[in-house]
Amino acid sequence: MRHRKYQRNFFDVIVQWTSTNFPELASLFEVRDLPVRINDWSPYCLHAAWLQDPVQQWSAETHEQALELAAECDRRGVPIINRVDLLLNATKSRGARLMSAAGVATPRMEPIVDRQEFEATQLGLRLPLFIREDWGHSRNVFRVDEPDDARRVPWSTFERPLAVEIVDVRNPDDGLHRKFRYVAVGGVGVSHHLQISQEWVTRGENRVITPATRLEELNYLSQPDPNHALLQRASQSLQLDLVAFDYGYSRDGRMIVWEANPFPTFKFASQRLTYRNPAMHRTMAAILRMYLLRADLPVPAALEAASSLDWPGVERAFTYAEKLRMKDRWRAWKKRFYRAA
Repeated sequence: MRHRKYQRNFFDVIVQWTSTNFPELASLFEVRDLPVRINDWSPYCLHAAWLQDPVQQWSAETHEQALELAAECDRRGVPIINRVDLLLNATKSRGARLMSAAGVATPRMEPIVDRQEFEATQLGLRLPLFIREDWGHSRNVFRVDEPDDARRVPWSTFERPLAVEIVDVRNPDDGLHRKFRYVAVGGVGVSHHLQISQEWVTRGENRVITPATRLEELNYLSQPDPNHALLQRASQSLQLDLVAFDYGYSRDGRMIVWEANPFPTFKFASQRLTYRNPAMHRTMAAILRMYLLRADLPVPAALEAASSLDWPGVERAFTYAEKLRMKDRWRAWKKRFYRAA
């Protein structure tokens, strides 16, 4: 289930990958736009809500429609993946509280309710800190290094400003910042990517790509995440089935989780980062496996074995064709399996 316009094709990659690697399972999917009206519920055994979190941030109407559909699923005993009513658990301040209570370290965060108080006291947080949105995954950030910076915050650009402690996660050997991403899919965890940057805000577009960083990322991706047990505890504390965690290591070696994202970007690389694609295959396989298990449907042996395959084995076992390269096939597939409201 998805919105008819907003982020409508965000998770198309899941059904595209399934259609390519497990075509016999593709017909199990039915992708619908809200509002969803169903007369015959007999074919349905699982509901996956493909909506940007938190829904009420961008559409109260969509939020209400999604809650109504979830309530009907509950009445009929249909399991739900990433319940819409629990997506607020992934907002920054609430997520940090829940994860901290579960023993997972996060930066200190304080919602800014009184701007004058923040300007005067920084709410007791140590500098440096930065301001970001509490809800959603906006890239809008403002760094506060000195007390005078607190009086120059562009408040009009923030809806729910949140003050966040900056934890120094620079590697002492090379001075670079590292952001690890682990995707929790039910009880399975996938080492998804490692972005290395000279900037304190580490993103894909500013990552450092050298033979050394490539090898370091491959070493991370091709092995189980060393923090698997702790990050699974974080996922359980948020009560979310599918969630990506971004984290780094403090100077004393502690894992620090920056945020949890239940609507992460899943994208196969086509140029310099194609070496990462086996991690994407593992992620897609884990999601499809979770869907089948939660729907109480059999899991093909090839899919069950995906998480235990070595790196070359994953590359050999799965393929993925970009949408533009399978244009005609994809159009036919959409016509068959995607339903209008």
